Amino acid sequence: MNRAVPERTETVKRPGSFRYRYKHTAYLMLLPALVLLGIFVMWPLVMAVIRSFQDYNSGEFVGFYNFKYILKTPSFVKAFRNVLILTVVTVVLTMVLTFLFALLMRSLSNRMGYFARACVFIPFFISGIVASVIFNLLINYGGGLFTSLLIDAGKDPIAFAVEDNWPYIIIIAITIWMTFGYQTLIMYAGLLQIPKNLYEAAQLDGANFLHQTLFITIPNMKNYFVLVCISLVTANLQMFEIPFMVTGGGPLESTLTPVMYLYNSFRDPGRPQNVTIAGALLVMILIMVINIIVFKTVRSEQSGE
Repeated sequence: MNRAVPERTETVKRPGSFRYRYKHTAYLMLLPALVLLGIFVMWPLVMAVIRSFQDYNSGEFVGFYNFKYILKTPSFVKAFRNVLILTVVTVVLTMVLTFLFALLMRSLSNRMGYFARACVFIPFFISGIVASVIFNLLINYGGGLFTSLLIDAGKDPIAFAVEDNWPYIIIIAITIWMTFGYQTLIMYAGLLQIPKNLYEAAQLDGANFLHQTLFITIPNMKNYFVLVCISLVTANLQMFEIPFMVTGGGPLESTLTPVMYLYNSFRDPGRPQNVTIAGALLVMILIMVINIIVFKTVRSEQSGE
């Protein structure tokens, strides 16, 4: 008696039904990092959001009162204006200077290129406080190096920390000096990724260095420009150590930044702490909005291409 052999039915996997064999092991390896992230990042953030909508003394829900209060504080609004000015100037100058220096390093020989990259990267290892102390030794009105040089030249010394636009110039100079090496290496890495045959074809067509830079280098460096811009904007909007050490926010709060204002507000027992928390959240929201706008813009341009 012949038995009917059942037909083999092959199961066709649907897209997205792939299952990783060791997924449980992967989850266990990620668990410590997720726990630490939840305890030290997510939970404090949730608590800060809750506290920002409460009264500091009674704990009652007050809606957006703390946010309205901080936005009506003249010093906080002025601090936002100061940091936006410092950020715009610093970002533009840093991007231009690092791009030009990266072009220069690309034209150097291997030995000189290694030496230049090593030297330019050294300030990145110095903290903002140490860099501020170094520059204070140069600009100190009571006996700094620049003051001594001006006196020896028969000129009046300059109070760099309080006079005219010098406080802005000093803060911008220190900020650029500290981040110059790191951003230059990012620009340099981007230049190395551009195919050389594009330049060879352009030279055959008679394009000079300026034309090659405008029509080959800059368009191919767009993603690197965005990366440098995002990192600089995020860091400068949180500026604290350099203006705190060099000018203390003066003169007349002209170099006060939002983070410095929040630091002073947190240390002042007479100010409601929930208002300070609301101000910190506003700074975070501003940085998030700027990053989202930039990434959305870049993504839409890539989609169009």
